[in-house]
Amino acid sequence: MNVCCLDIIREKKPMQDIVNLKKAGFENICLNIGVRFPVKGDKPEAEKDITEYCPENITMRYRELIRVCKENDISFTLAHAPYAFIQSGGPDILELLEKSVEESIKLCQKAGCRYLIVMPPYQDPRNNREAEINHAFYLRSAKQAQKYDICLLLRNYIKVIGGHMVRGLLSEPRQAIEYINTLNSEAGSDIFGFCLDTDVCTMCGNDMNVFAATLGRYLKAVVLSDSDGYAGGGMLPFTYAPGGVVQTDWLGLIRGLRKIDFDGVLAIQSSGTKKAFPLMLSSEILRLSKLVGDYFRWQIQIEQNIKKYKTRVLFGAGNMCRNYMKNYGEKYPPLYTCDNNSKLWGTIFEGIEVKSPEELKKLPADCGIFICNIYYSEIEAQLREMGIENIEYFNDEYMPSYYFDRLEMWEQ
Repeated sequence: MNVCCLDIIREKKPMQDIVNLKKAGFENICLNIGVRFPVKGDKPEAEKDITEYCPENITMRYRELIRVCKENDISFTLAHAPYAFIQSGGPDILELLEKSVEESIKLCQKAGCRYLIVMPPYQDPRNNREAEINHAFYLRSAKQAQKYDICLLLRNYIKVIGGHMVRGLLSEPRQAIEYINTLNSEAGSDIFGFCLDTDVCTMCGNDMNVFAATLGRYLKAVVLSDSDGYAGGGMLPFTYAPGGVVQTDWLGLIRGLRKIDFDGVLAIQSSGTKKAFPLMLSSEILRLSKLVGDYFRWQIQIEQNIKKYKTRVLFGAGNMCRNYMKNYGEKYPPLYTCDNNSKLWGTIFEGIEVKSPEELKKLPADCGIFICNIYYSEIEAQLREMGIENIEYFNDEYMPSYYFDRLEMWEQ
């Protein structure tokens, strides 16, 4: 699973941005060619974008960025094609948009990028040919994508009708699957997949657990973005919590991604958060973004980490151990658990024996030790000093089920 930075990089002078990304620990970024073309109602000066981002300039525009990334071992795992929500009476740029997508596909091939997000050109309820035009647009793009072995990703989006936001076609998982299957069938190969945008899910009121689980193998990328649930915002996950209440259903998302053993791209969006911070602190937001991305990857892969070991032992005889046994005790039974509290040694906790940490030295080399305690770093340091390897963390914050009552430390 790749953790990718979604922030826009200054493509003409990218060196400082790439250095900051590298220092933050990122190895993958998004090739964001997703510049919005002008539509009806835009200011006249916005029409300059048409010339600036015309198809023949795309490859040249991003040449320096690709070069600098290769020199710094930064890979492109996701890209976003230019887009325009064409409306009735607006400029006719469909042909220009199609050529831009074609050039973006070629650019992805040069950059070594497998996935390209392509938005539908028409979202106008007044145009009764909207669905027909979008369908033909995707099929024409598919021919170019097949030639260069690029997977085109559809993304959930919101329509605006009469000033009100409503769910678009791709904002319902089963409809999205049906649409992708139709496109793949007509294209003659599985050239289309799906990218889930959590910002849009929040605004649409989607159950992200159901959404992710339903998409299954069709889901290739997830954009992790926090918001207020109304206007979006592209904020770093966990950073929008008025009154201490998170608006985005991260619990549901993580549970859903676990169900399908998701192993695609996690794209971290933090541009909205960075805008609120001084420029001098923007690199620190990148470091936090990488930590957040790694946290999601760890949470999603918890069961995969457990099952990769033939045998396993827990460290900790408390609440987290209880929740491990509740969720995985039968499927992945531990040999025993251990604890630093000598009063617990030799007792039975949740059906398994509690032993001294010294017993860990007797384990086979391929046994995994899962720390079930919030003092992860201290316990890991203790185990390292003992010469213990295969140290893993377990966490019960996003389990399918858990004990609502909590053991108090003085009761153990």
